[in-house]
Amino acid sequence: MIDVEVPVYAKVTEALLAAFPDIGLSSEHVRAPPSFPHVSIVELDNTVYRRSQDENTENHASLLYEWNAYSNLKTGKKAQCRAIAAVLDSAFAALNFTRTMQNPIPNAESATIYRIVGRHSAVVGKDGLIYRK
Repeated sequence: MIDVEVPVYAKVTEALLAAFPDIGLSSEHVRAPPSFPHVSIVELDNTVYRRSQDENTENHASLLYEWNAYSNLKTGKKAQCRAIAAVLDSAFAALNFTRTMQNPIPNAESATIYRIVGRHSAVVGKDGLIYRK
C-alpha cells in the first residue's frame, strides 16, 4: 500500500497553523470539537489505481481526503469557516490535489456551530509524487 497520509497531513496543517495559530486540528472525525476554530482532516480512501497496476504491483494509489472546518463565533463564524476553507483549498492544490466538493452542512451536535465540509482527490505514485486526477 502506498501511504502518504502523514506527509500530506503535515503539509496541510502547517499551512493552517501559519494562518490560524490557535486552530485545533485532528486527523480523525470529531463529533464535537474540543476547541474552536477546529479542522479535522481524514483520508477517506486509498485504493489501487488499476490503470498502472502490474500484476501484483501497486504503482499508484487513488486518494480522497475529507476535511471539516468548524467555528462557533457569535458573529462571523461563516466567514471564519470560509477563510479556513480557502487555506485548505490552497494547501491541497499546492500538493496537486483537486477539490471535488465543498459545502456547508448543518452540525448535528449543535446549531450554534458553523461547519463546512470539503473533499480533495489525487493519484500518488509509489515514489510519493502526487498527480492531479
